[in-house]
Amino acid sequence: MSFLTTGQAARKLGVTQVAVRKLIGTGQLVQSGSAGRAILLDAHSVDQLARLGTRHGRPWTEANAWAALALLSGLSRVQWVSSSEASRLRRKLGATQVSELAILARKRARTHRFRGTADVIERLREHVLATGVSAMADDAIAHRFELAGSRGTADGYVMFDDADALKEAYGLIDDPEGNVILREVTTSSAFADGVPLAAVALDLLESPATRERAAGRRVLEELLGGRRSA
Repeated sequence: MSFLTTGQAARKLGVTQVAVRKLIGTGQLVQSGSAGRAILLDAHSVDQLARLGTRHGRPWTEANAWAALALLSGLSRVQWVSSSEASRLRRKLGATQVSELAILARKRARTHRFRGTADVIERLREHVLATGVSAMADDAIAHRFELAGSRGTADGYVMFDDADALKEAYGLIDDPEGNVILREVTTSSAFADGVPLAAVALDLLESPATRERAAGRRVLEELLGGRRSA
C-alpha cells in the first residue's frame, strides 16, 4: 500500500496543502491514516485525481449522476428525476468533456475496497451488479470495450449498507488496493436494466490499469460525442 503526505500530494496536484485538505473533505482524496501530525493519503486516489484534474465544480447528486449516466447510455426516460431536471442534464451532457464528467459524477456511489480470496471473489459475483473490468464477463460488453474479464477481481454495485454485510459474511479485509470493489448506491431505479454502459466506462476510467482507463475513456468519448451531434 502506498501513501503520500499532504505536502507530497499538493506538489503532485499543483495545489496548496489547504486545497488538499478540502479535497479530502469532499471525498476526492482518500485519507488512509496519519503519522504523528502528518495526514497520510492513499497514493492511488492522488494519482487518479492528478489524471482527472482538480477543476472546481459542484458535483451532481447521486440521483442526478445516475440520471445523466443513464441518459448518456441511451435510456430515454429517467423517472427518478423530474422532466425538467432530465432536460437540463441532457443539455449539460451535450457540452461535457470526459474529465468533467468524471468530476460531476463522483458522488454516484460510496466506494469500499477490500481483499478477498479467489473462492470468495467467485461467490461475491452473485451479490453485485458487475461493473468495471468485472463487467467484461459479458461478451457484448467485452467486445465494446475491447477488453477481457479478470477472474481475480470483483467490482460491482450494491445497495446502501450491503458492503458491510458482505464484508462480515465473507471475511473481507479492508484494503485500499484490494481486489474487491463494492460501490454502494441508493438509486436502485437506475439499475433496472443492469449497470448503464456509461457507468461501466467511468469506473474503468478510474482504474489504475492503463489499458482499462484508455478503454473507458474511448467509450465515454464516443457516448459524449453522440450527445453533441444529436
